[in-house]
Amino acid sequence: MIEPFGPAAPLPNRSPLIARSCGFGKIVIMGVSARSIVRVSLLCALIVTNTPAQTGSPNGQQPQPASLDRGELYDPHPAHFVRKFAAEEYRIWTSPFRSSSYQGHALTKYILPFVAISGVLIGTDTRTASALPNTDDQTKWSGRVSQLGAAYTLAGFSGITAAIGQLKHDDHATEAGLLALEALAHAQVVVFGVKQITNRSRPLETNQKGGFWKGGDSFPSGHAASSFAVASVFAYEYRDHLAVPIVAYSLASVISASRLSARRHWFSDIFVGGSTGFLLGRYVYKKHHDSGLPGSPVRRTDRWKPDVQIGGSGVALSWEF
Repeated sequence: MIEPFGPAAPLPNRSPLIARSCGFGKIVIMGVSARSIVRVSLLCALIVTNTPAQTGSPNGQQPQPASLDRGELYDPHPAHFVRKFAAEEYRIWTSPFRSSSYQGHALTKYILPFVAISGVLIGTDTRTASALPNTDDQTKWSGRVSQLGAAYTLAGFSGITAAIGQLKHDDHATEAGLLALEALAHAQVVVFGVKQITNRSRPLETNQKGGFWKGGDSFPSGHAASSFAVASVFAYEYRDHLAVPIVAYSLASVISASRLSARRHWFSDIFVGGSTGFLLGRYVYKKHHDSGLPGSPVRRTDRWKPDVQIGGSGVALSWEF
């Protein structure tokens, strides 16, 4: 809907969200101003670049067994953990402002599609929410299911996994639990920060308007981010056990969907939250996984160090990302 010179009559059963505008008009899509969609889509681009996809070692070689060189592997000492956690948070929050985050295929393969999908979902959130029955029973039972993705539930499960690993002298289970806790902690910090920046109202608070900068805390979904952060760590750790990734991602998806049916979040909140959680879990695993343990292989290479190959047909120069 285009408003040429001033506010038009509100749509039936849906009041357009009036945002500050300059010029001669503004565009309102499904009750959310196009300017808000653009702003939040740009914020989504910053979110998806918040988690560097690859960690590098100074020599650009394959990871060595833990007995030879632990490198950036997980250090459970409390003082060391706090220091490294703070350093990683700094790296996460500053990565959108580093040109290296947009090098290679990251921009076209991840960032642009993520921004486009997020913008479309934000623009259609009110229609998606109204497509559900939205009964009292739906809201009540969905809210109960979603508690499986609460931070304290996931922290308890991850902590128990690490404790059992310690008792059984199972380094793999210990690492899985500890890395899941770290990924969960990063998810809490990142989601809290983005919520304070966007201030989006929840569905039950705004009569299906979904406005940003209205004092809410809906965007993105903390349950979706937490669930996928923990799920991705366990999926990477137990990659060889096919049931583990399937169950982990299935549970995370059910928990995320329940936040939509519980009318606690918009669809775009869940998409951005789940994507953020997955990237954070992947980042923590690839940065701290002990290569001497089972799990998805990690290649720690320096993205700026070229690989030169000389053959009979000429010279090949390439970079690994």
